[in-house]
Amino acid sequence: MKLELRGITKTFGSFVANDAIDLVVQPGEIHSLLGENGAGKSTLMNVLYGLYRPDGGQIVIDDEPVSFADPGDAMAAGIGMVHQHFMLVPVFTVAENLVLGHEPTRRGLLDIGAARTLVREISARFGFELDPDALVEDLPVGAQQRVEIIKALSHRAEVLVLDEPTAVLTPHETDELMAIMRQLRDEGTSIVFITHKLREVKAVSDRITVIRRGKVVGEADPSADQAELASLMVGRQVSLAQDKAEAEPGEVALEVTDLRVTDAAGTRVLDGVSFDVRHGEVLGIAGVQGNGQTELSEALLGLEENVHGSARLEGRELVGLSTKQVLDAGVGFVPEDRTHDALIADFSVAENLVLDQHDRPPFGSALAMRLRAIRDNAARLIP
Repeated sequence: MKLELRGITKTFGSFVANDAIDLVVQPGEIHSLLGENGAGKSTLMNVLYGLYRPDGGQIVIDDEPVSFADPGDAMAAGIGMVHQHFMLVPVFTVAENLVLGHEPTRRGLLDIGAARTLVREISARFGFELDPDALVEDLPVGAQQRVEIIKALSHRAEVLVLDEPTAVLTPHETDELMAIMRQLRDEGTSIVFITHKLREVKAVSDRITVIRRGKVVGEADPSADQAELASLMVGRQVSLAQDKAEAEPGEVALEVTDLRVTDAAGTRVLDGVSFDVRHGEVLGIAGVQGNGQTELSEALLGLEENVHGSARLEGRELVGLSTKQVLDAGVGFVPEDRTHDALIADFSVAENLVLDQHDRPPFGSALAMRLRAIRDNAARLIP
């Protein structure tokens, strides 16, 4: 499938998100859309996917103009999209999410067996390890992304849009995703890869289109150096040289000794983990997905129930404390799934900034929140 976007314009009030953008995606290529956050990349692809109606311009597939009233029209035309924030139903299984909206039936009832078979067939094709009966909410982020990819492919997508797909992935998961992208390309699927990460663009792209402030400002191929791409992306010269001072770690801040965690099935997921973290240093925890990294962070935060061993912060024992007590002791936490585990989408930015402090001065008490103090705090943190 050859895909063309001709003069696509999308506005929100007086704000022009896409300004007469032209883009051509050839059959069987990985075409990267490179740009800063807010450049208009996702908006453009949401227009393509039928989530937004363009205010100007035209979508053309194989030299025929098309118009999408909704994502169903786009999927029927062979367009698939994996959003940065996944569009899955957490309490449904992998198989149920896969067929949601086009459920196979047998004698008038959902044929869940056919859905399971479809999951296994596509998983085997790409070397995924996905249990069709696993609940999506129990899967790590990387596995949830694979469910989204399988779902798009089950609709026979010929053009697959990946919106910032590596934002929530580990380096190992990113490498696996790139291998999948190359396999899809080699099978004839076109990939539109939305990102702002220069190394990934150079590693996987066949062609690159750079968008800045809603406009196409240049095209490049993967041989372009990173400084050139960065300059196109931000509109000024950028130095990529790193001037990193030698770390000078201080005294031990966190001391973890013989930490053991057993899951609900009785499996020992952490077995005798010990390490120190000193003031002024960054300690990396590396490992293939599913080897206990998530359980380690959750154990330190008080989210795991069956925890043994010791974790002492400035001499204070954390094991056995509630999550609130751990946070009050001075531990901060950024989870792998920020949307699901860290933010409340219905709250304002200002309210989200004080989620762990809303019940004490200066932001509130057990009875009420002080909205002016909360807004002033947000204005101070986000000038």
